[in-house]
Amino acid sequence: MTETDDIAVLVLSCDKYSDIWPVFYSFFFKYWNDCPFKIYNASNHLSFDHPRITNIHSGLDSDWSTETKVILEQIKEKYVILILDDYFIYQSVDMATLLNSIQEMKNRDALFLKLSCFPTTHKSLWEYDKLVNIPFMGQIRNGQEYRVNLQLGAWNKDLLHNLLISGESPWEFELKGSKRSDEISNPCLCIVEDPKKDYVHGPITYLCSALSKGIWMLDALELCKKENIPVTIGTRGVETKFEYKFRRLYTKTPLNRRKYLDFLRHRVFKFQYK
Repeated sequence: MTETDDIAVLVLSCDKYSDIWPVFYSFFFKYWNDCPFKIYNASNHLSFDHPRITNIHSGLDSDWSTETKVILEQIKEKYVILILDDYFIYQSVDMATLLNSIQEMKNRDALFLKLSCFPTTHKSLWEYDKLVNIPFMGQIRNGQEYRVNLQLGAWNKDLLHNLLISGESPWEFELKGSKRSDEISNPCLCIVEDPKKDYVHGPITYLCSALSKGIWMLDALELCKKENIPVTIGTRGVETKFEYKFRRLYTKTPLNRRKYLDFLRHRVFKFQYK
């Protein structure tokens, strides 16, 4: 087992998403109530009132990368488990696998550990080689399109800070940051997916994602209803049943065939997801 004093959970958010914090943390503490790490809620200016949460603020209304760098500078722990605010945890966290994988991350002085496992149809985004004698982990190869990404994962905080370039959006960071990561000697690791599971899984299983372009996803609302967690829709809006069915079809389609669905989505039906 690994020491936990140098690890923190960073829930990365912003003020315009403060309305979903009660929902996020209802899931978080229901399924990870024994979380041994310090929990930071990061936003621009607003705070979430909870005895187990430390609020930190960028104090800026600028761009994602600049604000994230300011946030990281306020965290004393060496490693952060980064969770976006619309990743709702809905299964009990596998602490043994989580701690063992982070220990291996420490042993190898890794930049990034992807804790999220996607269905095998996504594997081409982050091809990896399995680690010798550690069958549940792999090392992501250089040159991968999403060698680093903002799915749920653990980071060396200082290396992440150095990898960020001010002015980049989250999507730009994933693509451009992945290219920059190839120039860093520190490896990027991952948890090996279970081919029998067709949903996002791993030591921390979560819904990816509850919102898209600020709009509630239908499966997120269904999950909240199932878990008896109240949701205030407000002015956000909700995806239509047609959009939901189209999205489900899209996620099950192999990556090399999605261009046809992209054409229909953008040119014919005129909607898109982040």
